[in-house]
Amino acid sequence: MHTIPIKASEVARLKKGYPWVYKHAIQGSKLPPVTPGECVYFVDEKKRPFAIGYYNPLTKLAGRILTLDHKTPINEDFFLNLFKKALAARERRFEAPFYRLVHAEGDGLPGLIIDRFGDTLVCQTNTAGMEQLKPFWLAALQTLLSPSRVICRDDTPLREKEGLPLTITAPLGALDAHVAIEQQGITFFADPTQGQKTGWFYDQRSNRHWLSLQAAGKTVLDLYTYSGGFGIAAASQGATRVTLVDGSASALALATLAAKANKLESLCTFVKANVFDLLPTLINEGQSFDIVIADPPAFVKQALQKGQGLRGYQKLAKLASQVVAPGGLFFMASCSHHASMTDFRQAVESGIAKAGRTATFIRKAGADKDHPMHPLIPENYYLKALAYTLE
Repeated sequence: MHTIPIKASEVARLKKGYPWVYKHAIQGSKLPPVTPGECVYFVDEKKRPFAIGYYNPLTKLAGRILTLDHKTPINEDFFLNLFKKALAARERRFEAPFYRLVHAEGDGLPGLIIDRFGDTLVCQTNTAGMEQLKPFWLAALQTLLSPSRVICRDDTPLREKEGLPLTITAPLGALDAHVAIEQQGITFFADPTQGQKTGWFYDQRSNRHWLSLQAAGKTVLDLYTYSGGFGIAAASQGATRVTLVDGSASALALATLAAKANKLESLCTFVKANVFDLLPTLINEGQSFDIVIADPPAFVKQALQKGQGLRGYQKLAKLASQVVAPGGLFFMASCSHHASMTDFRQAVESGIAKAGRTATFIRKAGADKDHPMHPLIPENYYLKALAYTLE
C-alpha cells in the first residue's frame, strides 16, 4: 500500500480517533499516484504508519481512517468483525430485524450505510473507498446474515463528488417490489429501489412512537408523510382523524397500503399536495388540528444554502403553526446537517412568533439508537426534532 504523510500538527488528533483526513492535513505536495478510494497507510513525520484508511485525491475530505491498528488487514474478516459488533448492538435494542445495521462513522465504517428490512439489506456506498472495498463487505454480509436480497442504492449526490457513478443494483436477489416493516406492532411499507434514501427513515422511530402516544382522541395533520410513518402510528394509538399529506403519489400509495394493513383506512385521509400550497388554503378555510407534524426533506443541502434553508424552515413553521388548534401540539424536524440545532430552533420559534402564536417548548430529540454518532464529528448529528404546545 502507498503511504500518505500527515502533518505533525494533525497526527495527535487522528490518533485520538478523529476519522477524517482533510487535504490541509497532508504533508507535502509530491504524493504517490493513488487511485481514488485506494487503501493507504497514514504515516507521521518520521514515516511511521499509525493508521490504515482510504484516500481520494479528488476530494477535499481526502481520507477516512478505518483502523488505528496499521497491522490489521482490510479484508472480509475486518468487515465481518465490525458487522458482528453492529448487529449485536442492534439486537440488544430491537426485537425485530428492522433497523439501521451500519451507520457509517458511528459504526467505524465511514462511507457505508446499511438498513435491514428482515432478510433484505439496502446499502448505500458514499465514498470511493467503500466502493473499492465492496467485494469484502458484501461477502461479510452474506457470511453473517445470509440475506435473500441485497440492494445497493448507490445514487446519492455524495458519490458524484467522489468521482463515482450513480447506480441502483441488486448484487443478490431481485431489484423490485416493496418490503414490509414491523415497528411497535405496526406494519409499514418501503420502496428500497425508488423511495427516498434507502426507502425508509429508521431515524425517526422513537419520535414517531412518542408522538403516537400523544394522539389518542386527537386530530392529526401529518405533513411530508412520505410512507405514512407518523400518521399511521398516530392512528394506531387512537387518533380520531389523520390527514396525511405528501407531494409523491408513490409515497402515498405505500402509506395507503400501511393504513389498510393495519385496518386504519377509515381514520385516514390522503392528500397529494405541495405543503406550501396546501397550508395557506387550510388557514383560509379556518381548519385546525390537535397535532401538526412537519417532517420535510432537507432544506439545507449545502453549507452555502444555510441562510435560504433556515428561512424555509421559518416559513414552514409560520404556516404550519397557524393550523394548530389552541393548546395543540406542533412537531417539526430537520435532517439538514449543515444547520445546527440552535439554528433550527431559532428558525422554528421565529416562524411560530411571526404567526402570532405563543409556544411552550416541551421536547427536543434526534435520531434513534440504531444511528450511533461518532463523538468527534458533531457534524454528523444531523436529525433535529422539536415539539411545542401552542396557545
